[in-house]
Amino acid sequence: MDSSVVFNIVTTGIAVVAVVTSVVFSARQARIAKHANHISVMIDLLAEFRSVEFHDQHDYVTQRLGAENDPAAGVRGLPAEPRAAFYSVVYYYQSFANLAVFGLLDETLLATVLRTRIVSVWQAVRPFVERERELRGEAGGGTYMSIFEELARLAAELPPEHVRDRMTENRRRRPRALS
Repeated sequence: MDSSVVFNIVTTGIAVVAVVTSVVFSARQARIAKHANHISVMIDLLAEFRSVEFHDQHDYVTQRLGAENDPAAGVRGLPAEPRAAFYSVVYYYQSFANLAVFGLLDETLLATVLRTRIVSVWQAVRPFVERERELRGEAGGGTYMSIFEELARLAAELPPEHVRDRMTENRRRRPRALS
């Protein structure tokens, strides 16, 4: 075999390895960038959890809203303070759901992290939302809080051990630190 043929085969092989390596690293970088977006959004939205006022409103919505208020007038018929608690808590979770719909946040990650809270809020506000949909009629009533409702459905379908299983799975995938 001529030395120029060997040289061409070797250089072609090196070029193929370089292209494959570039593609692999590019795909990995895109995946890392996507996860970085998820992390910053989650951190920003979860900052609300540091607020005592949010927790008080969350407790009110999940424990007292239905007991103290009749859903017959819908959301708009709630007195000022219960309505403020409703909007603060429900639209907080609706924000997460909206980001998931547009692919800016992984809905499974979201439903995993906030599973119990999302489900309990939806159960508490469902009668108010359903009545509000009726009151709004055809002009948008059917879609009122539908994204949050879908997120709550997804969260409710996740088994309680889902968080533990995901953590175990992530531990298995992580490379062991070199000793």
